[in-house]
Amino acid sequence: MDTIKCQAIVISAIDYKEKDKLVTLFSFEYGIITANLKSVKTASAKLKFAKELFCFGEFIIQKPSNVIVGVEVVDTFFDVTKKLEKFYNACAVVEIVKTILQPGEINGQLFLSTLKVLGNICYENTEDYALAKYLISIFDAFGYRLALDKCAECGQPFMSKRWLNLEYGEIVCNACKTINDIEISNRCHLAMKILNNTDYEKLKSLKLAKGSEKECLQVLVRNFKKRFNVELNLLQ
Repeated sequence: MDTIKCQAIVISAIDYKEKDKLVTLFSFEYGIITANLKSVKTASAKLKFAKELFCFGEFIIQKPSNVIVGVEVVDTFFDVTKKLEKFYNACAVVEIVKTILQPGEINGQLFLSTLKVLGNICYENTEDYALAKYLISIFDAFGYRLALDKCAECGQPFMSKRWLNLEYGEIVCNACKTINDIEISNRCHLAMKILNNTDYEKLKSLKLAKGSEKECLQVLVRNFKKRFNVELNLLQ
């Protein structure tokens, strides 16, 4: 039988039969795929580590049965399980992936960004920065790019207040706002711009205005719910 290899992250695992697990993988090469870990619930199972949420590595999958026959682990991101806040935020990242991607839909850039944001949550004290940056990049990739330099409606530079138009997922100026738009503070808008232009690896060097990253996340989570009809359970 043929086998395939893929770099993948475990984004869910459910019981299957008596001893098996069905795991959903987010892979760089094939997008979201479902595969079977046979007899993995026994204490002596060689691949039992591969059923854990967030496990990242190279998976070898037998075709056409979709049975996982080998895994070389790169990172388990185990430390996210040590703090409730980190665990919930990492789960929110997984929920984002499951929400915006269909099975078999390939998105290598999203895969790499997902690895980076999980790394920030697990190992750095910059998870609010990383989560905000991640959400901004998602809106951009799926056609809801946020205007960070000029009004999305009139194209003029922002001079005073900024507003999020939830109907279209756009940031507009004071002159173009509608009655249902929500105000975004200058510091929040500036934080979005800085985060968008900063690599994940350099987030720890940033020092944004106090509280601006949490305000960003509140606005971005609200926008995500409007765009994708999913409530993200972030702990801040």
